Amino acid sequence: MRPNLPVMSVLIFILMMALPAAAHVPVLPGDHNTLATAMPIKDPAITYAIYGTLHEAGEADYYTVFLRKGDTLNFMVNTPVQGSFAPWLVIAGPGLSPQGSVPQGVELPAGDQAVVIRGGRPASADYEPFSPIAIYPTAMYSDKAPADGTYVIAVYTPADGGPYTLATGTLEAFTASEWILVPVDLIGVRLWQGQSLLLIFGPYLAVLVIGAGLVLRSGRKRMTPAAWSGFIAGLLYIGAGAATLLQTGIALQMTSVSLAVLVTLVFAAIALGTGATAVMMAVRSTEATKRRFRVLMAVIGMAGLAAWAGLIIGPVLAFISALIPDRHG
Repeated sequence: MRPNLPVMSVLIFILMMALPAAAHVPVLPGDHNTLATAMPIKDPAITYAIYGTLHEAGEADYYTVFLRKGDTLNFMVNTPVQGSFAPWLVIAGPGLSPQGSVPQGVELPAGDQAVVIRGGRPASADYEPFSPIAIYPTAMYSDKAPADGTYVIAVYTPADGGPYTLATGTLEAFTASEWILVPVDLIGVRLWQGQSLLLIFGPYLAVLVIGAGLVLRSGRKRMTPAAWSGFIAGLLYIGAGAATLLQTGIALQMTSVSLAVLVTLVFAAIALGTGATAVMMAVRSTEATKRRFRVLMAVIGMAGLAAWAGLIIGPVLAFISALIPDRHG
């Protein structure tokens, strides 16, 4: 089947326009377990997913955000692990009505009132389709800021330690660089989950080894540099699709199948479909198909950036394949 370039272009456009409105910007901060080292949230309206880890009972991580009166205070804590780990939320700031008892050891600015939301685990995990990952929401707070000022958010554990996500804001929006760098950020997310490098990169390595072996076995050794670049890009896309399906399977062991899984499958299908197309075009490329090959590789490069396929290297190689001179290696 010949790829339909107009259809692929429309799909990429829809993906670029629609998906940023449904995903969180991932943030992987450093240590900030004292009020003095609190991490500032640069835009309180944006929906960030901040990944952190509490290591022991009584520990807290701290964040700060400046709000105007009437701005939305919106925070949720989740964890990807099973068991009893259920981090709390403590929010302090000017004009807040106090609620609950602040745990001993949690640092707050002098004179600020605090709202304490105890952590509790739901019976089952939620499925997050963009990572993909299964998460347990444990504490949530949403209200209007009663006054201008800096608010402190502490994520606290009274008992077990573990990894958590702090979700912030209500406005889903990405900058271009944040969108493109999501595949790199997701590697950090997998390490934060406790996954090994072999599990993270295994699908890519397997596809690269199998693809290279098939090409060498078929005797197709004299390919142009453009074809080789497109071929490797295609393998990285296929590896991305396989990795997405693997992570989906891991997440579904902790949660039930829902319509959100379809979103993940769209990402996987784009990666697998464009990757297979790139591989087939690369091994069959001739002078007669040179122009069409280059146009298709440029479209595949855009698809990879839109659908987070190929670990950024794949789209770059696809663009190189579309641009480099046609010379035999």
